[in-house]
Amino acid sequence: MLLRPPVVILADGAFPAHPYPLGALHSAGTLICCNGAADRLLDQALKPDVVVGDLDSISVDAREAYRDRLVEIPSQASSDLEKAIRWAVAQGAEGVTLIGVVGLRDDHTLGNLLVLWTDFDIDINLLTDTGEFTVVRTERVFSSYPGQAVALFPSSTEVRITSSGLQYPLQDAPLEAMHKGTSNSSTDATFSVGVKGGTLLVYQAYPAGD
Repeated sequence: MLLRPPVVILADGAFPAHPYPLGALHSAGTLICCNGAADRLLDQALKPDVVVGDLDSISVDAREAYRDRLVEIPSQASSDLEKAIRWAVAQGAEGVTLIGVVGLRDDHTLGNLLVLWTDFDIDINLLTDTGEFTVVRTERVFSSYPGQAVALFPSSTEVRITSSGLQYPLQDAPLEAMHKGTSNSSTDATFSVGVKGGTLLVYQAYPAGD
């Protein structure tokens, strides 16, 4: 299947309410739904281009409505989100935006976030109703603003991080624990992050009032 960018994956968590993820959802060039997420679109003008997963939680109505675009991957060894990302990679996607990944079930939320530490070898960003997560494996410069809340979540304590433009910068150093990178903030219009030895999730809060 030829995927038209931007490629957006809608997971079966809380449906977005914030304008940023909603805007990304409606401007998708290719919209991939994870399993039961397809049911969220039954009463909307927006329709998925493909529905990927083990198809165990999709309704009869959605199965019938999207019968010509179902991709069943029955393995229980991976989540539907991981299945959808890997399917997009196999179709040649160079990047994906993830929406509906958090909310409803805490175990699914945590599992979906941890999946992002997997090296899928494509650009991945995740939009929630409060901010954006970006996966970094080498280095990246981020657009920002002074005072923006920023958090860094490495895949292990072996990951070495170099950052600039943050209130608490790092110089080729690890975090002593994977949760120790919260409560940071940007000091300028941009900040940069470099990563060695693993994967880093960078969180940026949306501007207040947006």
